[in-house]
Amino acid sequence: MCGIAGFIDRECNLELTRERIETMCSLIRHRGPDDQGTWMGDGVALGMRRLSIIDLQGGHQPVFNEEQNVLVVFNGEIYNHRQLRGDLERRGHRFTTQCDTEAIVHAYEEYGADCVKHLRGMFVFALWDRSRQRLLLARDRFGKKPLNYYWDGRRLVFGSEIKSLLAANIPQVVNPQALDQYLFYLYVPSPLTIFKGVSKLPAGHILLYENEQITVQSYWDLPFTQTINDDQETALARTRELLMDAVRVRLMSDVPLGAFLSGGIDSSLVVGLMSQLQSQPVKTFSIGFEEQDFSELHYARKVAQHFQTDHHEFFVSPDLIAILPELVWACDEPFADSSMLPTYYVSKLAREHVTVVLTGDGGDEIFGGYNRYKREQLIQSVPAPLRYLVGYASLLLPPNARGKIILDSMRFTLASRYVHRLNNFFDLIERPAIYDRDYFAQICMHDPYQRVISEFAGTRSIRETITRMQYVDVRSYLVDDILVKVDKMSMLNSLETRAPFLDHLLAEYVSSLSPSVRLHDGVLKFLLRQVAADMLPPEILTRRKQGFSVPIKHWFRGDLNGYAWDLLTSSRARSRGIFDPLGVSRLLNAHASQTHVDYSGAIWSLLCLELWFQIYMDAPARPIEHAAYALQSSKASDERKV
Repeated sequence: MCGIAGFIDRECNLELTRERIETMCSLIRHRGPDDQGTWMGDGVALGMRRLSIIDLQGGHQPVFNEEQNVLVVFNGEIYNHRQLRGDLERRGHRFTTQCDTEAIVHAYEEYGADCVKHLRGMFVFALWDRSRQRLLLARDRFGKKPLNYYWDGRRLVFGSEIKSLLAANIPQVVNPQALDQYLFYLYVPSPLTIFKGVSKLPAGHILLYENEQITVQSYWDLPFTQTINDDQETALARTRELLMDAVRVRLMSDVPLGAFLSGGIDSSLVVGLMSQLQSQPVKTFSIGFEEQDFSELHYARKVAQHFQTDHHEFFVSPDLIAILPELVWACDEPFADSSMLPTYYVSKLAREHVTVVLTGDGGDEIFGGYNRYKREQLIQSVPAPLRYLVGYASLLLPPNARGKIILDSMRFTLASRYVHRLNNFFDLIERPAIYDRDYFAQICMHDPYQRVISEFAGTRSIRETITRMQYVDVRSYLVDDILVKVDKMSMLNSLETRAPFLDHLLAEYVSSLSPSVRLHDGVLKFLLRQVAADMLPPEILTRRKQGFSVPIKHWFRGDLNGYAWDLLTSSRARSRGIFDPLGVSRLLNAHASQTHVDYSGAIWSLLCLELWFQIYMDAPARPIEHAAYALQSSKASDERKV
């Protein structure tokens, strides 16, 4: 695993080019502590940091073709590189290394920009074709690896992390609409970033620079359209075969590997398949909390015992002051999925023992496992005319009435129900109460829901409601939340993660089946449960879905209450002119004093945002020790507000 960076700037002299690309690479050293490679020429600079996984001695980048006129820097793993190599050698290509990176160069020579369609794995890469003066940027099908770019019509700057782009002296201006969307989704949805002019390359897309112009093109999508008529028995056998192969190819490594283990079906099944494919016990890693309602260690231990793994555990405490600034720095832009905390700690734990881990990410999206699918099934069971009547009648119920939320949602469209469930506090009605009046004037006409609503608009050809939700989850929540969290937190610890459920051959097959095969008789993740039935303990198969939740609602009523007050009501926070100080204070007070309300998600999102401003806007992006020092200086200068 690695990180890449680079730019095209015809007006930049050689000395400045060298200094700039070196700085861009140094800021992402955590992504690849083992090696660095750079190349400069033609007004182009390419750079990378390498975490050595395959061909430890021969995998230095950039990697060139035979004529030295095509070169690539690459982040990821190409699991079919040996098959590609054999095919390309038969076509006359000559390889000089054993690394998977070289397969990209020769595949490009053979197939051009369509080379991405021949790659099986996770990747971003930047390929420079000197003969055509052409740059190809590519991101894998699911967006497992990040790629950001800035283009002003003259200069193109790109990298795995935005902090590298900022080192290239691009404008550092906040996009108010992106900030508004962050408050709703807890992340900035693609293709936006928090910075004006900086975009995320969407998953399954390429960017071509040629003739001093850029074009962004899609090369893959997962439509969830039934094209295969396999029955339940055939689908079960084929899914088991594809999943086993997806795990097998992800064991490709010249360094030690293990697995994250939550005790849920997805990660447990991955560990079980690894146990069948390896002669040595699988190294497994789990995270727990002192608050038992949030801890899954009991289930993880049961799975570890079942498969006799080499198991390791870590308990997460609410000591955020020391670690949260580092996590915010790692994320590049505001990001408030609180499960980044256990993800960071389990990555840190794993890195003490291995360099690569397999995860269960993607199982819920591909096989249909989220509780919101179950709620939607319940709503769809009510005839449409009655559904709307019940929805409006629910307005007469008291605010805390049992079932009011799901009954009230019946009066909305599917897309509206979906986005309302994503939000933890800042909905369209309450939004003006938290913003400063003048700042709100800049965004009052902006609809933060439009990003997801437009995704649902593209699913009109899909008949099944749950299938439509799965499609939207893959294109939004999975790529912009789950995979960002895992990538940022694992790479901060120089740990590579691999997700067998996001093998595109497996996903294409499962998504092409009849929805009744995936979710038989309304049972969530039915097909995957059948795959796991003869492998996992019954307690794991029947347990209630818990998710990777964090007890922040308790933490913000305890030791972290003062920490939140310090940051969110400080003079520095007030001076930004974004939020109404009274609105923020009311939020903090309400959560601390009223046990029946939970505003912890809102507080957490504001906290992460303020830290982001201090690290990225009050000072340039820089090594984390400086950012942490800036935070401590801020705390010392402001009196605590009570």
